[in-house]
Amino acid sequence: MSEAILDAGAEAQQSVIGSMLIDDRCVPLVLSRMRPEDFGDGTCRATFRAIQQLTLSGRPVDPVTVVDEMAGKDGYVQWLRQVMELTPTAANVETYIDITKRSAQLYQLRSLADQMLATFDLDSAAAVVRKMSGLLSAVSRMPRMTGAELAADFLDRMKRKEKPEYVPWGIPSADRMAYAELGDMILLGGYASAGKTLLSILMALGQAKRYRVGYYTLETKPEKMADRIFAHLAKVPLDKIKTRDFGAGEWARIAQAASDYAVHCPFDIIRAAGSSVDDIAADAVGHGYQIVYVDYLQLIEAPGIRPGDRYATVTAVSRGLKLFAQSTGTAVVALAQLSRPDKVGKDKKPVPPSMASFRESGQIEQDADLAFLLWSAEQENNQAHRVLKLAKNKEGRKFRVELDFDGSTQSMTEVEPSLGSAVAHYIAEGRAVKQRNRSKGQMSFEELPIGEEDNPFELETHQRQTDDRPPSGGPAV
Repeated sequence: MSEAILDAGAEAQQSVIGSMLIDDRCVPLVLSRMRPEDFGDGTCRATFRAIQQLTLSGRPVDPVTVVDEMAGKDGYVQWLRQVMELTPTAANVETYIDITKRSAQLYQLRSLADQMLATFDLDSAAAVVRKMSGLLSAVSRMPRMTGAELAADFLDRMKRKEKPEYVPWGIPSADRMAYAELGDMILLGGYASAGKTLLSILMALGQAKRYRVGYYTLETKPEKMADRIFAHLAKVPLDKIKTRDFGAGEWARIAQAASDYAVHCPFDIIRAAGSSVDDIAADAVGHGYQIVYVDYLQLIEAPGIRPGDRYATVTAVSRGLKLFAQSTGTAVVALAQLSRPDKVGKDKKPVPPSMASFRESGQIEQDADLAFLLWSAEQENNQAHRVLKLAKNKEGRKFRVELDFDGSTQSMTEVEPSLGSAVAHYIAEGRAVKQRNRSKGQMSFEELPIGEEDNPFELETHQRQTDDRPPSGGPAV
């Protein structure tokens, strides 16, 4: 079968060249979709380069100009004439392109397979595997849509009865407003011990019911993550799981949770300490993950970057994850440590983080399609509510909610704001606005002390009270 593909590819290469020679309207299409490396045949490759140079220099493409561009190469005139005669029609040029590219891809894979057979150490073999994964997941270099195609596709999507599906988060506000799709890069940043690993586990559990999820942990052991997962699913306190001290009813819930997880949750945990972006990408593509979690971004290795250069390392890792998401259509959720605030507010609460809180590199902020920020509402209280903020959302609204944190059963649930707290919030905001207005020089009113000599209102009131005073011993009028 593969030999047939290669043979068809050899004929398709010549048909691509022939199509450009018999109809120069094919030239822009071919040049936009193909590279010289796509042609395994050396003569076809040299002819493609000649046509490419003619086009870049603004000269016409025809058999005469091509031969002239390839001056000194004997035998090309006869070869070009033969190619043109063998090309049945230029109308099928897109089919010729597809066959040629598939053939080239297969040829490159076979070459890599030969390299694999020649390797004698694991590192060299892993490098070949990464090249294979990248080749299999590669998409068109610069896919494009014309204005007409864009409009037609938009109208077609709008006419469909089924609603679009976005990546679920298990948090009502996020499910309503965070329109994340496969191929996006999402950040989940948090202060140390804020609970970002737990929140990411809960998110992944919900997503694994619909998508194939791979969770790459560079810090936490899979066994520790399993304890937290099943404490949540079985609603059995984590300390009982840690000590194996649970009753028969709790054991039954644990067993049922483990069975359900194994059958219904394709959620893999991969210990990835010391891995690079290429390592993670190759493994994810090989296992067909649609959503990938990385815990956490600052621990990923960046080969080729000078040791100790954290800015360059984090920048390279962020760009690598973004390209991996875009090129493979995989949603990448990267956890990240936030820089701790240098100060706390007047109420002794930590200053809420912002996008500038991502450590080491502003590239992280630029690469994200969505960015969640997580912190504790009370700095010294581990059981306090967590605050979750969607700080960056390219295609929707931002929001901020409180999450009820239950460390015992490893749960986080969105807190519905009460009417009372909402009213209190608006009252406090109104007072703050009044204070700001006063500071800007607006008129204010103050009560003067009673008895002040320069108080005309006090003098008038005092006089009226004197006039109305009844005679001694008589009733008041």
